[in-house]
This record gives sequence, C-alpha cells and structure tokens, in this order.
Amino acid sequence: MQIAQTNIQLYNQLRAAGRPLDDLVTVHRAYELLTRLYPGYYQADGKPFVAHGVGVASVLAWLDQPAEIVAVGLLHNVYGNADFGDGRRFVVTPARARLVREAVGDPVEGLLRRFRDLRIGADTLHRVRSSLPELDETDRRLLLVELADHLEKYVDLGVLYFGNHDWVETERIGPDLVALARELGEPRLAEMLESALASAAAADVPPELRPSDGRSVLKLEVPRSCRRRLLPRLRRRARRALRR
Repeated sequence: MQIAQTNIQLYNQLRAAGRPLDDLVTVHRAYELLTRLYPGYYQADGKPFVAHGVGVASVLAWLDQPAEIVAVGLLHNVYGNADFGDGRRFVVTPARARLVREAVGDPVEGLLRRFRDLRIGADTLHRVRSSLPELDETDRRLLLVELADHLEKYVDLGVLYFGNHDWVETERIGPDLVALARELGEPRLAEMLESALASAAAADVPPELRPSDGRSVLKLEVPRSCRRRLLPRLRRRARRALRR
C-alpha cells in the first residue's frame, strides 16, 4: 500500500479506486485550503507539512472512507496550528469557521470542529475506548482520522527524523491504538499501525539527518522576498536625517 505524499498522488489514488468526480472535487477543495493555511510550513522532520495532511488523507482513502472524511484528513488540525493570519492557535473563531466553510462547505467544517473533541492522547485513550458503544458512525469515522494521523508520522519513519519527538505519544500508546483500530472494525489499519511501529523500533536514523536546529514541531520558513528589509529602510531614514 503506497501512501500518497502529494496532491497528484492522492488524486490518482482516488481515481484508480473509481471515486466519482464529486468526491475528487471535495478533496481538491480541501487540498487548496490546506496549502493556503500552511504556506511555508515544515514538520520537525523537514517534510513540507502539506505532505503530512495528504498522507493522512491517503490512509483514509485506502480505508474507503467517504470524501468528507478524506477531506478532514487533509485539514484535521487546522483549528490547532494552521496560519489563519490572526496570530492565534488552538481556537475556533467565527472568522476562521467562515473561511473554512466558504472553502470546503458546512459538512466538512462541522466535522473538523467535532474532530477537536475526539483527539486521542495517553490521558484520553481509555475514556475513548470505553465510550465506543455510545459513539455514532460519524464519531467512529473521526477516530479513524486520529489513528491515521498517528500512523502517518511512522509509516515513512518520519518521526525518527524529528529533532526531538519526545512529545509524540504514538509509541507509548501504540498497542492501545492498534487495539482501538480493531475495535473500530478496521483490521487493515491495525496491521499498518503495528507494522509501522515495529519498523520504527528497529530503525536507526543517523542524528546528522535530523534538522540542524533540533526543532520538535512545525517551523515556518518565510521566503526571503517576504522578509522585512530593515537595512534599506534604516538607510533611507539616515539619508533623510542628514538632509534636515
């Protein structure tokens, strides 16, 4: 199973699966929003962040999830760490929700908002697993998005290239994630998680291949053409001062 890392690979994966045009358009709109909200962002392994979103979406497509869930995979953490231009993080505001709705529609925006309440961590995993019988089909699908997010960090050993990945809980809660995948009726996902975790445990990545700044989270690389040109401005001010 080849996990897509570019939009073209994802589109081709969906086309090969015989997905209807409406599905492709839904995913395409989500990808375009993804590139707008993560311009110049790179993961702690040096990979463009949009590739991570594409990878999560690709896993969900392999699991035959609906187009709206694949779109959520692309955009899963927009209300956490995306760049809406307001300087805020981990918050939903009316302006943010409106921008997302205009780009991908009400259903996907609602799913993204709901996804925030279903995130899995060491402190929530037991509660999530015990609540499975009460969850509806939509929430169960959103849990697959969360599992796909964990898997994508490991499927290409990317997490081992982080400058520091101590904050990533996937390895510590791996057996429970595998069990959750099976409880959700997705044995293929359970096998993928199990295999990816085993491969990561056996791998030995040279530290020289990790980011030289040792970063553990996203980093925004600002193009030189967009940086403030302080020196020329200071020179102009100096010339104006001399003329006075």
